[in-house]
Amino acid sequence: MFDVNIEGIGNIETVKALFSSVNCLGYDNCFLVVQNYDYMGSLAGSEGQITTTNAAIVGAKAGGVAGGIVGGLVGSAVSNAVNEAVQEFHNSLDIKKKIVFDTTVYGGYLVNVLAEGVGIIPLSNGGKLTPSIKNFITDVANFVYFSNDEIESVKLENLPLRFSTKKLAIYFKGLNKTCPRWVCPSKNKLVPYQEENFKKLLNK
Repeated sequence: MFDVNIEGIGNIETVKALFSSVNCLGYDNCFLVVQNYDYMGSLAGSEGQITTTNAAIVGAKAGGVAGGIVGGLVGSAVSNAVNEAVQEFHNSLDIKKKIVFDTTVYGGYLVNVLAEGVGIIPLSNGGKLTPSIKNFITDVANFVYFSNDEIESVKLENLPLRFSTKKLAIYFKGLNKTCPRWVCPSKNKLVPYQEENFKKLLNK
């Protein structure tokens, strides 16, 4: 299956064909487009690394160090400890998890939540620095699938001061309650199926 831009991503039949091409189409498909909150683009020296502003990761690996992160800025006294914690976390990930925790290549993900697991097609950001659904392009070659044996839970969680979006939280076993920070809009005019599937997952 060839890659598609937002016109294809927004077409439910094209999305079904994409997931069918990677053997990830079921009877209970729940397709959602999410944005990668930690996406930074290909900043020099950051390729393949997890952003140091991810308090969930830092909190899991560096304890109280997370308290030194304010508005994305890290005090010099804790900067090295944070970077080491982030690098340690990144190095501990397998290839599949490195794709879903990526911060430099993928601005979002096309997700299919099934009864037996979750299929994920990464979405590049068309070379733009800020992630935007209108710029998304699929990367089917790097599709990943996680069975329920690899996942603790999949759910929509509230985000502070955001009422039209939630966090799609996929908690993996063995990662100490750490999950990718994916923003899931309740609806989007470019993705007609988003609203229905958002409600479907919310009510599971």
